[in-house]
Amino acid sequence: MSEPLHHAPRKRALAAASSALMALAAIVAFAPGTAQAAPAADHCVVNLSTHETTCAATQDAAFAADAAAAEEVGIQSVTLITLYDRTNYDPAGGTRSFVGDGSYTCSAAYSPVEFSVDYLDAAGWSNRASSVHTYRSCDIKLWDSVTLSGASSTWIDNLANLGTIGWSNRAGSYQIS
Repeated sequence: MSEPLHHAPRKRALAAASSALMALAAIVAFAPGTAQAAPAADHCVVNLSTHETTCAATQDAAFAADAAAAEEVGIQSVTLITLYDRTNYDPAGGTRSFVGDGSYTCSAAYSPVEFSVDYLDAAGWSNRASSVHTYRSCDIKLWDSVTLSGASSTWIDNLANLGTIGWSNRAGSYQIS
């Protein structure tokens, strides 16, 4: 049975509309998604021996990336200090860990200084640290400005809240001893 002629143009229009919608759906399905924020790579490990910085979305992934990079040049990294963006060693806000060569342990004395980092802004951390954890007998001395200038803190072993000594979100450079 044939359909009445007055329905044919309407069916063709519906078929064309249906085809257009399916084509649009296919384009949307295969098109890149809407711009989503990439996971922040706000956990970095700065290797003071190799002068390389590796960053990742998590602190563990940043340490793993540094370990792999250090292994390629034949060294093993050990953590000397970790700066935290938040108090109480909370890694959720981001971290900067500074590592050295394998068997490295800081001296018990504050002199000589083992490492100096003149520009925390080069590591993206100027005026950002809110807590600090030290390892391997290391202590840290924070400086107000870059190039170890301005006021300085006392030597710090570990401190869950740098604000208790007036140093939260203030350090521009530091020394390790």
